[in-house]
Amino acid sequence: MLRALAVLFRLAIAVIAVVGIVLTVGDGSFSGSLVYFTVQSNVLLAAAFAWSAVASALGRGHLPPALKGAVTVYILITGLVFNLVLVDTAADEFAPAHVQPAAEQLGSDLLHSVTPVLAALDWLLFAAHRRLRWSHAALWLVYPFGYLAFAMIRGGFVDGPDRYPYPFIDVDALGYDGLLLNVVVYAVAFWLLGSALVLLDRLLPGERTAPATPRPAAAERAGSPAP
Repeated sequence: MLRALAVLFRLAIAVIAVVGIVLTVGDGSFSGSLVYFTVQSNVLLAAAFAWSAVASALGRGHLPPALKGAVTVYILITGLVFNLVLVDTAADEFAPAHVQPAAEQLGSDLLHSVTPVLAALDWLLFAAHRRLRWSHAALWLVYPFGYLAFAMIRGGFVDGPDRYPYPFIDVDALGYDGLLLNVVVYAVAFWLLGSALVLLDRLLPGERTAPATPRPAAAERAGSPAP
């Protein structure tokens, strides 16, 4: 029963992420929207949770713990940065202007608020815990730093107001000193977020969803016939 709930929950999250992306992109360019961390993290979430739902349905266990943690951290970054930093100044500036306001707002809500909350709930309720290491918190910073490098390189070839996708990495406005300060602040914040996830992982029970059907040898050692 618990496994079935996990399958349905993860499928729902994947679908919600896809719907949010479609509403946000509208008739615009999907590849153009991929410049935004929000879209990238939700694409990653949709792919990972669709795969996880299928694996759970087949009784083949969970996503690798480090990958599950990474996906969770990245979508939490999306939700936290938007709702704490960008909501008053840059709400949905990445969405194409021709998208209808209602669709634009719904897409924003799905990508920035709904999927982060649901992904956090999935990790709390259905993930296998006590499998993360403290080193994972630092390892998970590779992708944000990679995204920063991508944004900076792209900015060198693009002109216009959307040269840099987010104001806190806009080197034209901040200067390199301001950019470096923001990089340090956000890196520490993201590391603390990852470390908090690892700490919580160590405090939670080790197995949440029903395990796969035991192999015959395991069943024999337990003193019961194999199913």
